[in-house]
Amino acid sequence: MTRDTDFAREAVEGRRAASSVVISSLVLGGGFGLTGAGMVMLGVLLPVLSVKWGLKDDAAGFLFFLQFLGSSAGALLTGGDRTRALGIGYGLLVVMAGALAFAGPQMAFPIIFFYGLGLGMVMTATSLLFSDRYGNDRAAMLERLNFGWSAGATAAPVLFVPFLRMASLRPLFFTLQGLFLLLLLWVVAGEREDGRLAEREMEAVETRGDGHMGSLLPLLVLAMCAVGVESSLSGWLTTYSHRAGGAGMGGAGTSGAGLAGVRMGGAAIATSLFWFGILLSRLTFSTRLLAMMGRRRVLHMTLWGAALSTGLLVGTQNNAVIRVAAAMAGLCVGPLYPLLLSFLLERSPRGWIFAVAGLGSAFFPWVTGLLSAQFGSLRYGLIAPCCGALAMIAVLTFGLRPARDSARA
Repeated sequence: MTRDTDFAREAVEGRRAASSVVISSLVLGGGFGLTGAGMVMLGVLLPVLSVKWGLKDDAAGFLFFLQFLGSSAGALLTGGDRTRALGIGYGLLVVMAGALAFAGPQMAFPIIFFYGLGLGMVMTATSLLFSDRYGNDRAAMLERLNFGWSAGATAAPVLFVPFLRMASLRPLFFTLQGLFLLLLLWVVAGEREDGRLAEREMEAVETRGDGHMGSLLPLLVLAMCAVGVESSLSGWLTTYSHRAGGAGMGGAGTSGAGLAGVRMGGAAIATSLFWFGILLSRLTFSTRLLAMMGRRRVLHMTLWGAALSTGLLVGTQNNAVIRVAAAMAGLCVGPLYPLLLSFLLERSPRGWIFAVAGLGSAFFPWVTGLLSAQFGSLRYGLIAPCCGALAMIAVLTFGLRPARDSARA
């Protein structure tokens, strides 16, 4: 009788633990989606901020550099305690979102850096926590998690448009601040990390062999380029489409129109289509289709597609073609980073992986802005992500050994 009672108690406790994990995953997944919106916010607001603060493309590109540099630093600062990193990250986001509401052209630069720092800590801690929890289904789970991130990034350009029509951007920043505050309260009150998960995963990595995808360095290069191409396109597509739509393709920024004169609705469509493509592709490859096709084959297909679509963006000034190319680029870029991340986390489930990969997201948008300012056209700037896609094809073709186990790869 006592044995039956103990068994029943253990069953109830197991169900409660499973339910708690599900609720935690849903809330943290929702927060991950919000970081997607927060990450693309700068790109969506850039035409407005450039007019408001008098920024040229090289200065605007430096804003991207600081945000993504902060994101990489946040990944590096994320230690073994995932819950603590989540709390610090959301705390930074609460403070910085409020600070942006009152920022001027000078203070915006350090604020954007610390805003990126908070995003980096939250995204890294969430990804590592999910990797710890779902190690046996890591690749598909990371695709699903990044699907949620992409959902937030896809919705952001459309959801931000009403705020852009207001006289001030403060309501937008205060709304984000309130949402980040709710997530901070959840982490403080409701999250309890099982540190044994991370310890067991680290022990498993230490005993694991070389694997089936080649060395770590080519994977890191691929991940850097993947996030660089993604962040460069998402950051500059709104501005590129806006200039193609009637303000010219020059690199010095829109002038003289003021906040009311910046036609944002149409320009944001290209960015929305890009993120919709990412959303759709990550949803598709979070199913059994990924296992059926194999990760390496998916990488080859999507890399060629990314190179072709970014090349099409460079070669056109027609808004309709820009939107088609943006959607194609999103479909092809979407699966890249989650797939590469699944390979990398098999080798080292630590925050430095995200930090190194995130350097690409700091470098590529910045170089895009520098090239645009140097040559007087954003078309030349977009050569940077195009070259990044071509570099990934070269690394995957010549820098990685074929999979030992094609069924797993």
